[in-house]
Amino acid sequence: MRHTPAMESALLAIMNSHAGPVGARAATRHLREHGFDISESTVSRLLTDLDERALTRSLGKKGRVLTEEGRRVAANQRLDSRRASSFADALSLRDVHDLVDHLACRRGIEREAARAAALRARPEEVSHLRAMVEAGGSARLQERVAFHKTIGQASHNKQVQAISTTLFDERLDPLERLLIMIGIRQDALVRWDQEHRDIVASISDRDADGAERFMVVHLDGMIRETEQFANSGNAHLIHTLLAEIDLA
Repeated sequence: MRHTPAMESALLAIMNSHAGPVGARAATRHLREHGFDISESTVSRLLTDLDERALTRSLGKKGRVLTEEGRRVAANQRLDSRRASSFADALSLRDVHDLVDHLACRRGIEREAARAAALRARPEEVSHLRAMVEAGGSARLQERVAFHKTIGQASHNKQVQAISTTLFDERLDPLERLLIMIGIRQDALVRWDQEHRDIVASISDRDADGAERFMVVHLDGMIRETEQFANSGNAHLIHTLLAEIDLA
């Protein structure tokens, strides 16, 4: 059996929390307690690999300890795990209130994304955005799902790009389809499509103020239509569809 990145992360965490050296047998026991079906020979190979990468250091029969680099990697992995868990909790939407909060958060991020894209998007990215908003047929649905993420990446602002990647994780594609369904039921989809074109036109013209303004108008409209849809006796439908989104 080959070791996996998850096993490696778990082993580094175990060793980082242990007061003294850890041997292969003890490491195997701890990993099994953490749910890994793993043999001692596999753990031994993993420890040898960590030695070769200077993440662990052998103390002979006593076992191994983390090197300074190993402790740094373990600490970073722990931080990454906490951050991922925090984002997952924030994106675990359960009701209309959560959905409206999500859209309000997007409004704050996406207005900056649109503004930055107008100033920084490469010519080929602008051409791609133009093609997206002019797409027809089945490609139109894909455009609606991918549009906002594409603008986030075209912002070339590292913070905006990182947040956009999280907000528009492919596991949240069903959420985008829920919003499209709301747009259809509220007779707002044609207007939203025009707003997409207005945003792209401003980006193409390098009009940062216009791109930001149209994005705010667009997200304000999505929030308004979502609230109206929910208040028309459809809150239960939103709750049901949100419950089907799996972030695991």
